[in-house]
Amino acid sequence: MSHYHYMRFELNIKDENITFYDFTLEQVKGVKAKVYYGTLSYPPHACYRCGHVFDQDIIKHGFKSSLIVLQPVCDTPAYLKLRKQRYLCRHCGRTFTLKTSLVNQHCFISNNVKMAIMNEAAREVQPEKRIAQKYSVSASTVNRLLFSLYEWKRPNYRYLPKHLCFDAFKSVQSAKGAMSFLFCDAATGDIIDIVEDRRLRTLKDYFSRYPLSVRKKVQSIVIDMYSSYIQLIREMFPKASIVTDRFHVIQLIGRAFNKTRIKVMNADKAHYTKLKRYWKLFWKPRLELDDQNYRWSPCYRKLMSEWAIVND
Repeated sequence: MSHYHYMRFELNIKDENITFYDFTLEQVKGVKAKVYYGTLSYPPHACYRCGHVFDQDIIKHGFKSSLIVLQPVCDTPAYLKLRKQRYLCRHCGRTFTLKTSLVNQHCFISNNVKMAIMNEAAREVQPEKRIAQKYSVSASTVNRLLFSLYEWKRPNYRYLPKHLCFDAFKSVQSAKGAMSFLFCDAATGDIIDIVEDRRLRTLKDYFSRYPLSVRKKVQSIVIDMYSSYIQLIREMFPKASIVTDRFHVIQLIGRAFNKTRIKVMNADKAHYTKLKRYWKLFWKPRLELDDQNYRWSPCYRKLMSEWAIVND
């Protein structure tokens, strides 16, 4: 492997049309940085302007240089001075510059740096200025990149699925009301939006953004047994039926069953040890209880099967 291929590997550059020919350590914007020199050149499939298939009338027309921000190398800012090949199309009389997957058109920040900034912000809460200093970009650039993450997920306030699911989760310590709220499409499982606060007043204000005609189209909403959700649905979704999900129904039955067992156990001292030791058997389906194998039971001081213990 040549040292130029090694440079491409270290810089995580996938575009094989970029060839390196030098690298130096120099001052960029008053800061000492590693600067790599490369050239982008390849025959295009067609003219970017008129779409004419590449032929002898599409000729090379010099280079266009740009300084591209790369990810830091050994905590040192890194840049790529890239000479992009230009072409002149004689069919339309216009020029165009070759494109690369390393950076978007008319942009000077590599896509690797953008992805690293997003990962850095998602990893821990920190000031945007600190991230900007680490990756040699401006704080406004970091803000714009982070805001773009939400842009593609921005909810459409003119549409709601027919079937929804409501739930709450512990998000961050700064969340008001201790818990955050999310709702998703019950058919696909896709999250529609997340609200920082799950309290009733906040949720009413949020769903008021959706017109009443949109909210009336919702047919059913799956929730847990949180009372505020029930009141919210009755006021904001007049046509929706409330469905309690099976997990919370079973959970409620299980808690009630355990409370009853503990209450009986504490009142009946003669069978206290048995009710405490064999509590798992009460949860097994009756047809799955073993009535063939007998094992020594220290509570009964004799051989007992699971069937016999539950019957007792």
